[in-house]
Amino acid sequence: MINKIIDTENLNLELFELETKIEKLQKFIDCDDFLSISTINQMLLANQMVGMAMYRDSLHKRIKLAEGDSEYTVQVLPNDDGFLNKDIGDGVYFLYDNEGDGKYQTHFTQSEIDEMKTNPFFTAINWDEVKIEPVESK
Repeated sequence: MINKIIDTENLNLELFELETKIEKLQKFIDCDDFLSISTINQMLLANQMVGMAMYRDSLHKRIKLAEGDSEYTVQVLPNDDGFLNKDIGDGVYFLYDNEGDGKYQTHFTQSEIDEMKTNPFFTAINWDEVKIEPVESK
């Protein structure tokens, strides 16, 4: 599961674009021009509106899930000591294993990862190559 992370920024952009399209389609359906097209085309457009609304609901659920409290490991290098860690005491980030011993954080929430992606400290990291996986529940 390479980069199985849900990018909330892209989901929100997709949702915005979808809602814009739904609004335009609704304006067409509400205007007189809609009545001038065939009944079959009216039904097809109505079905398209329903499908778009269902997809919008699905996007809302995915965004809510992405913003939840799920935790992920962040593997920057492809080896056992290539996982991002954060010292709990002083907040310093470093690469090591993903086991954790209570002295450092090895699991991160989606919002923490999103903050890292915009933090200048992490500009050397190619986030497209980073392996982000959900932590298995125990």
